[in-house]
Amino acid sequence: MGGHYSTGEDAAVAGPREIQEELGIDVCFGDLLCVGRRIFVYCFAPGIKEYEFQDVFLLRRNICPEQLMLQPEELDGTIELDVEKGIELFSGKTLRAQVPFTKTGGETAPVSITIDDFVPCLDKYYLKLLLLVQRYVNGDREHLLI
Repeated sequence: MGGHYSTGEDAAVAGPREIQEELGIDVCFGDLLCVGRRIFVYCFAPGIKEYEFQDVFLLRRNICPEQLMLQPEELDGTIELDVEKGIELFSGKTLRAQVPFTKTGGETAPVSITIDDFVPCLDKYYLKLLLLVQRYVNGDREHLLI
């Protein structure tokens, strides 16, 4: 998930606000683990570029998708992507993955995803993020930077 800072906000305000708006869960900024800032340029069409600074955080929560209160004006649903399965997908070892997709209304159904279902990025962002999560889950708390 992602969002934008409003005028005058910083990550301490915008992060928890965006999580509440999109997923319907309350978090304190102290619950978020900062893993760095990503500079992102996306070319929508020839001559049209979007430049972003993205502050990236991890939030460790033991929560099921049906416990989320997804906001339909913010997103269509969520997928549950196992870290190992995601690493295989984004490293090119597999071309697609079967995952549960939970719609904003709470209905869950299996879907097949490919890397083409994600925002294109040249820096292998999703693979880097999943490898970072893998390290974190395995107990490595050193040098967790995106």
